[in-house]
Amino acid sequence: MSMSIEGLGPDGRLRLTPRDGGQRDAGRRWRRRINERLSELIPDERTDPRPLHKSMRYSLLAGGKRIRPVLTIQVATDLGATEEAALDAACAVEMVHAASLILDDLPSMDDASLRRGKAANHLVFGEDTAILAATALLNRAFGVIAECDLLPAQTRLDLTRLLSDSVGSNGIIAGQFCDLQIRHGHGDDVAGLTEMYGQKTGALFVAALEAGARVAGVDDDWIKAVREYGVNLGLAFQLLDDLLDTFGSQEEIGKDTGQDDEKSTLASRLGAHGTRQVVDRYVESAASALEPLGRSGHQLANLARAYTQTTMDRFVAF
Repeated sequence: MSMSIEGLGPDGRLRLTPRDGGQRDAGRRWRRRINERLSELIPDERTDPRPLHKSMRYSLLAGGKRIRPVLTIQVATDLGATEEAALDAACAVEMVHAASLILDDLPSMDDASLRRGKAANHLVFGEDTAILAATALLNRAFGVIAECDLLPAQTRLDLTRLLSDSVGSNGIIAGQFCDLQIRHGHGDDVAGLTEMYGQKTGALFVAALEAGARVAGVDDDWIKAVREYGVNLGLAFQLLDDLLDTFGSQEEIGKDTGQDDEKSTLASRLGAHGTRQVVDRYVESAASALEPLGRSGHQLANLARAYTQTTMDRFVAF
């Protein structure tokens, strides 16, 4: 069943509704299937070494909006693939995301105490185990792609390269490094902040979307359009995250707020109203990238508008 993103529900989670007017619980079923498959793909916490596997499961299965794996399945099914064909690729993307969050929360990074409404991994299991759990999740993500027999060998190779690029020294890792530099006053202008956002947040959005397109086996024009869409959606999402840090509460967003008070962000430079205007521009740029692609492109464009609009209306007072 093809789905669309309605926005954030009262619990802060992504709400999905069937485009064909089908059952209202289809969105919950879809998230539930992702969660079930994630649980199947990593060792049980009773498997030795137990503390390590418990730490991996603690962060990976902590809930969250599952935006990135939903995007993977969304694109794949819009372009003609089945949900099952896209499911493991989507789960691999979520494993990468969960690993990045564990590392992001460490005292040497963001020094966060709360993630997805729970104590940060390192506060529960220790910094040493948290680092190993994040590394293991990254490793497992590539294993999941390699083992996905529903996909051709070339697609699995393309997905492996895609995830590697999104994580590496031109992706999430580069973004985190730039973030640390910005805290010391290096590269904290608008251009530097935008580059950091594109790497730290945008890279995995691009990977999630392109993964869905790769699963569907579309041509290079689609890949190029989806990547451009992902770049702009990722930038819009990070700006929204800055606004949530300023205007949201821990109870609403499930993580520490005020984390950005002592560092430069685009939201702090532009103010709430200016940030909203920039978000709108990124969303429309994302939509424009898909205009030549017909009905499926319009559906993805509406997805971006629905999510960002719902988030801004809920958390930002103008």
